[in-house]
Amino acid sequence: MPKISVILPVYNASLFLKKAIDSIINQTYTDWELIIVNDGSTDNSEDIIVNYSDNRIKYSRNEVNSGLIATLNKAIALCSGKYIARMDADDISLASRFESQLSFLEQNTEYAMCGTFARIIDQEDKITGKIVHVTDNDYLKVNLLFSVPFVHPSIMIRKDILETELFDKEYLHAEDFDLWTRIARKHKVANIPDFLLKYRWHNSNVSVTNSKKQEEVKNQIIIRELNLLGLSPDENELFLHKVSFSQFDAKNKEEEKKSFDNFNGLEEWFSKIIKANKTNQLYNNNALIEFLWSRWVIVCIMQNRLTKIVKPKFVPYNIVIWIKTLKLLAFLSKKK
Repeated sequence: MPKISVILPVYNASLFLKKAIDSIINQTYTDWELIIVNDGSTDNSEDIIVNYSDNRIKYSRNEVNSGLIATLNKAIALCSGKYIARMDADDISLASRFESQLSFLEQNTEYAMCGTFARIIDQEDKITGKIVHVTDNDYLKVNLLFSVPFVHPSIMIRKDILETELFDKEYLHAEDFDLWTRIARKHKVANIPDFLLKYRWHNSNVSVTNSKKQEEVKNQIIIRELNLLGLSPDENELFLHKVSFSQFDAKNKEEEKKSFDNFNGLEEWFSKIIKANKTNQLYNNNALIEFLWSRWVIVCIMQNRLTKIVKPKFVPYNIVIWIKTLKLLAFLSKKK
């Protein structure tokens, strides 16, 4: 029985599929099985798959297109390894990825899963950017109150935990956001601070093709998590909550103006979150304050309100919190 099961859903992915499979075959850690589920592709994806003679590759085909969530859950059911690694048909795993993630999970048995940093590549494999997320469990839990702090195809997770959760079809296009929040409520999670995946960005990405629906589902998850904290945000509070995490993603000038005009409301909203957490204790309180303050600093800089940075009302005078917030900001802004 292999130590790692890799799940790779495929749908009309012939353009980059061979590179994805080769990147698994070329891993420095070799005790794995690759579960490929072809979700009714109409291109020559199947020809590429069956051309491999490596007996570690297990191939299954859906007779009809069943969608990503059903295909992922089918692949999970076919896994026999202790750990399950995700992979997408257009991405590239660096050779040391499995070795690094397995080492972390074997040495840190209290952790359910770990992701990695990623380099963004285009259709010609040219590096065009990077994806860097926080790495610490407490920060990741807070981050999940706003957005996804994991690169989905970089995840490795314990099979016994994933089998009890699975992907939920009710959260189509944000199924990973839903799953990670559910897992993080019960278990520790982490990101390995190394670039171990090349993540391909192109016009077929879900965040491009289904951006409106994805945004709606993400809103449902954010509201659900805030409800668990004891908060029921109104429309303006939800807007402030989201824009505090995505200043660069303001959809238009009207939203930018709304964000600017509601600056004081953001301070009140962050204060509400911290007060609610003191009652319900869902998050590490210092990590929550540090994370919110880091977002506050970014908003202040983006809106040229530099005099507001130092002492928002939700931040207590605590030198440890101040130092950790500065370190967090330095980490998030560093270039590699």
